[in-house]
This record gives sequence, structure tokens and C-alpha cells, in this order.
Amino acid sequence: MKRCAALLLALIACHAYGNPPQDQQPARGTVSGIESKISTRLRNDLATRPSDERLKVWVYLADKGQVPGAGYDAALAAAEDRLSTRARRRLSTRGDRLAGWEDIPVHAPYLERIEELGGRVLQVSRWFNAASVSILAGDVEDLASQQFVLSVDAVARLGRPRPVPPEITGQVETDASPRAVQTTGLDYGPSFVQLNQLHVPELHDLGLTGSGVLVALFDTGFNLDHVTFDSLRTRVDAHRNFLRDETGFTELESSSHGTSVLGTIGGYAPGHLVGPAFGARYLLASTEVVAFENEIEEDFWVAAMEWADSLGADVISSSLGYIDWYSYEDMDGETAMITRAASMASDRGIVVVNSMGNEGGAPYEKMVAPADAEGVISVGAVDASGRRAEFSSIGPTYDGRIKPDVMAMGEGVYTVDPFTMDGYMRVDGTSFSAPLVAGVAALLLEAYPHWTPDKVRRVLRQTAGQAASPDTLNGYGIVQAADALMSESRGTVRSFTAESGPSGVYLSWTAGLEINLLSYRIERRDFPNGSYELLDSVPVNRSGVDRPASNAYSYNDTAVVPGSAYEYRLRPMGRPGRTLTAEPATLRVDHVPGPSGGPAAVLYPNAPNPFANSTDIRFELTEPARVTLTIYDLLGRRVRILTDRMYGPGRYVRTWNGMDDGGRALPSGVYLYHMAAGAVEDRGKMLLLRAGAP
Repeated sequence: MKRCAALLLALIACHAYGNPPQDQQPARGTVSGIESKISTRLRNDLATRPSDERLKVWVYLADKGQVPGAGYDAALAAAEDRLSTRARRRLSTRGDRLAGWEDIPVHAPYLERIEELGGRVLQVSRWFNAASVSILAGDVEDLASQQFVLSVDAVARLGRPRPVPPEITGQVETDASPRAVQTTGLDYGPSFVQLNQLHVPELHDLGLTGSGVLVALFDTGFNLDHVTFDSLRTRVDAHRNFLRDETGFTELESSSHGTSVLGTIGGYAPGHLVGPAFGARYLLASTEVVAFENEIEEDFWVAAMEWADSLGADVISSSLGYIDWYSYEDMDGETAMITRAASMASDRGIVVVNSMGNEGGAPYEKMVAPADAEGVISVGAVDASGRRAEFSSIGPTYDGRIKPDVMAMGEGVYTVDPFTMDGYMRVDGTSFSAPLVAGVAALLLEAYPHWTPDKVRRVLRQTAGQAASPDTLNGYGIVQAADALMSESRGTVRSFTAESGPSGVYLSWTAGLEINLLSYRIERRDFPNGSYELLDSVPVNRSGVDRPASNAYSYNDTAVVPGSAYEYRLRPMGRPGRTLTAEPATLRVDHVPGPSGGPAAVLYPNAPNPFANSTDIRFELTEPARVTLTIYDLLGRRVRILTDRMYGPGRYVRTWNGMDDGGRALPSGVYLYHMAAGAVEDRGKMLLLRAGAP
């Protein structure tokens, strides 16, 4: 089942037990016959086993131990209090509620009773109110007879052997490998092809890197020693090996597949490899057993899902798929447990991205679970030219829905060679299509934190390359990240300051993201009782042939009265017809220009500060003067004269680009600026932070 380096796993068939309504306490179960509680599969299995043989089962519990009413309400309130800060923020922003029935822990006395009956609890799922249990075959009926047990299902025995496949197959790359032509700010090296196909560099050029977004990877074999992870190691919030936790065998995690998947989405080695979400934070979950393939891996995957949810994951990228003991009829979005778990994660505000599978061309060529889930972004593979890879699984789902959702490069993907410290290779498989799309999802969530999983999936489909004519081979087509980003408007104001000077009140601000913005509306009111009135609109800076767009803006309000107090409101204005995500910035200022005969020159603080590319230094004159503006390093050495000439009365701006007088880029650090204007001298301090690795 593993082909083209994709990891395609399998989980147990879904039990008939469904989740109770999430907004109410489930009713207590009653015993209706032991036989009806034991699944057909388990009954058949028990008939072939001696009573003293230990096997593994899933035990589904009838309730969570609370009586309806006040008991359930108290348990729900306690569950909400236990939510992590990130999980609470995600649920309040993108979920349909905060805590629900699935957040209430499994009732501990039930687990204790299972142990008393001879069972050993291996893993507990609060989402499904169930526990995986190791128990003697002869004790299963006694367990099923308990009133708190809703049903019992079989899980295959640990250790069914299989040949260990190659960990990664692909073509090792050398420095002589051909590179595509690129014109963006980052040097992507050979990875430019896979990102440019998705139009990711345009998002990077806007400053999007996945910053502030938490991505969970479900895979196996994570090694962070490669140089491409030098800047990522401090942004791995947690790494949990569920194989070791649940089996005790450290050697089970022998694959290096996860290393290459992580490099695909989050690597950062300019000139070689740049992942789409190289600025995101990561959770790494090892869930795949390489030495064998059976249903026990359900424990690991579901446990990892609940773990990532509890830590506040925003995106889950899984290159795992499950079909070995499912049939096509099970690919209906409702049957497989892993599909149900992925759907629940989506309901809880997590964007779930999953590989379609590598079954294309095989007798069974359809998707694998959980790619059949309605809320999952299922990803197929194409080559560099955009043609569907022959191995990429196809749709539709059994109930007739179009899958895959979208496509990304999965043939010849450039990523790290996990067996070296600084080598790279090309690999095949939908395992590598999924993290590319998950990286795009992280960029979109950075720009639009309020987007729900359904919104992310819908926008990706509506803007993909085949959106007008989707089919079951390519879904809605190749992701077009720039078009997805531009489907709405976004404006952010990083700083907003006001300075009272001789000629009026000088407003300045720096912008963050500017997506489909047209202008900034400046409004003013007399403080505290006046109403806002429009002063002016400042158009958004656009890049020109010889210079990039600046994120620094200013406006001089000369129609002010000395001794008066004002409040200013700055409102980003988007394009008509597009939803705008922006918060207005406000500030108040007392206009005290100073007594007559005050200083003939005023030096204002530079902005932005800190800065990466350039900063503006402003000064104002009330009478003609010769102005010299000089930059020094911390040792007092002069590095640049910005201006040295006569100026008339007025307000002026001079921009420093971090270069010395010889045109050489200066390193990051603190620099001083000094102004001499007639008899007035003044100085300021600024911090240059060169753009580089996150």
C-alpha cells in the first residue's frame, strides 16, 4: 500500500456508536443483551481464540458519568476552564462554540472498573468516550455486561509483521540541478517550482510566512538535525512519539518520512529549500508504525488528534491514509473512525489537510480515509507541468461528492534528504502534496485569522485552477494561493502616532498587511464630546519601477487650534464588493505647539522603528536654516550624511535605507542620528533589523 514514498495507513472500521448531541448530556445506557453489545467482528474473533489469550478491544462507554442538568453543566464549565489559551482562542474565533460534550473527560470510575474486571486501559478518547483495552478473551462478555458499557469492538493484535518498505525513495539532488527563473525577494533554489505553481511567492512578498499559526504534522521519523531546520528548531512547540508512549518500543519509529514532509512545509535554507509556512510554529506527532500495519494505529492517530487539539493547533497536515480493511462503500464521509475524528477536528476550528492516497492505477484507485470527510481538504498530486500524477488517488466519494478537493505538486517535489545533514532530494507521493497545501492554509490563516476550516476549504476550491469544471481526477484543480488571498481585503495598522508641532498635528503610521486596500480614511473629532468628521483620505502606497512600496504613511493636520484636544481615527478602506478585515486605529492628542519664539527647528522620532529596509527621519523648521542630518554607529563613527543644505520653513522627511555613504549595506544594530539646524541640535536612536531567517 505504500508507493511513491507516501505513508498510507489504516484504522479500524467505524463502530456503530455515534457521538451524542454535543450540546446536551447523553442519556445513560441500559443493558439490552450482551450479544448486542459485542460487534460481529469481535464475536467472530472470540470464537477462534482461547479464553486465556489477551486481545485488544475498543470499549465505548454509555455516558460520561454526569446526571442530566446541573451535573452536566458543571462538567461542561470545568472542561471549558481547562482549555488552553490557544485552543480557547481558536474555538472562539473559528469553532462553533467553546467546550462541548467531547471536552468532558471520560468518567474515571468507569476506567477503574474496567481495570478491576481484568482489562488494561491503553488509550482513552474523550472525543468518542471510549478506551482501547487489553483484556483476556474470556473476560470480554463480563465486560460487555456492565451497564456503563455501550459496546465493545475488536482491534487487531499488535505485531502482525510486514516487510519494512524503503523510508524515502527519490532522486538525490546536487548543486548542478537546474533552477527555475524567479523574480521574488526570497531565493527559493530548486523549491521555487513547487511553490510558484501554487503562487506562494506572492504571499511571501507580502510578508506572510505562517507566523502565529500552529501546524501539527502527523507522520513518523522526525529528525531536526538538517541545516534547513536551523531556524525552525525553536518553533517546534512539542514532539510526541505516540508509538513509544503506547508500546514502549522506541525502534518502531524507524522511518524518516516525517523529516522530508517537515522540510516540504517548513524548511528554510535560502538558495536550496524554502517551505510555504517557514515562519509557522509546529507540533510533531509520530503515529505511524513501520514494522507492522494493523488497526492498533488507530490509537495513535486519534490520540494525536486530541493532543493537537488540546494544544491549540490551527492546521493539521496528515500524509497518512487508511484503506486496508475498509471498502469503497466505507468512503462516505461518515463511517471510518478516523474520518469522524477529522470531521470533529474541523468542527472545532482546525483546518485538516490530508493526502488523497497513492492508489491511482491500482485495482482500488479511490481515496483513503480520512480524505473522504466533507470538512477535510483532500489533496491529490500533479507534476511540475500540472499534469495529474498517475499514482494519485481519485474520487468520487461513495456518496457521490467530488474528491480530491485540490491538487499540488507531488511528483518530483524538492525537499531534504533525511539521511544527510545538508543534502536534498526529489520525492514522489501525495504525502508531499498535502504539506504544500497545508502551508498555504497557514498563510491564509495568518492573513485572515477568523476564517473557519469551511471557509479555507471553500476559498481554495473556488479559486483553484479548475474551479469552473471540477472532476473526480483533479478535483477543483491546482491551488492558486494568491487568488485565494485576494478574495477578501485586509488592512493592519502596526503603529499610529501624533506629534504636535509648530505647523499643526503630524500624524504618522506604519502598515502591516495591505490586501486589496485602496486608502486610509483620516477622521478627527474634538475631544471628548465632538463627532468624527472626515479630514482626508491617503491612498495606499504602490510599488514603482524603481522602488518597492513603503509601509510608512504621514499626514499633517494644519487646521488645528492651539490648546485644543483632538481624537483621530484611522480606517483602512478596502475594495468595493470584498469583505474587509481591519480594525480602525485611534489616538488623542493635545495640540500645544509651544510659545512664540520657541525652537526654530524640531526633530521628530524616526518611523518605523525598528526597521528592516528603510526608515523616515522627520524635522520641522519655523524659519530658514541650514540643516545637517548625520547617521552614526554606536562607536560614534559617522556612516552616512543624509542631508546638508538650506531649507525654508516647513516639515521635511528624509529616508535612510540602512546604507553607508559608499552604498554598502550596514549590519543590524543600533544607530544614532543627529540634526544640526542653525543654533538647534537634537538627536535620536533607531534599531536596524535586517530581514532574514525567522
